[in-house]
Amino acid sequence: MNGFPYTLIPKDKFDTSNIDALLDLSDNEMEPIIIGLLKWTQDMNWPVAVKIVDVLIHRGRILEPYIIDILSPEQNDDIWKYWIISDLIPKLTDKPSQRIISEINRIAEYPTNGELAEEVNIVAKNTLCKLFG
Repeated sequence: MNGFPYTLIPKDKFDTSNIDALLDLSDNEMEPIIIGLLKWTQDMNWPVAVKIVDVLIHRGRILEPYIIDILSPEQNDDIWKYWIISDLIPKLTDKPSQRIISEINRIAEYPTNGELAEEVNIVAKNTLCKLFG
């Protein structure tokens, strides 16, 4: 797992040194490190998180399965769901897929207890309104 492109994944919450290099990667080069980059969106208060979102917003096609997994009811990191819905999905350059919209709708209408506790259902409803008026 050592080597390119893995060396471009941030090392800590302040590490923005490789953002320009990440922006230059092709989808094929980016795909092996997508989950490593997405993990830096678990807390949008981290300085690197905003920069990682800027890298990921152009990668909707390869992001989709990872976003679906993060938003699934089996995933217990409800704060990560919150950040994905509030700070990544609305900024995607391509319209979110129907599968992603379905997960956001599930959270808005039938949230898990954890999603309720972290108010992910509220941000889901707000995001649906932003996307569809």
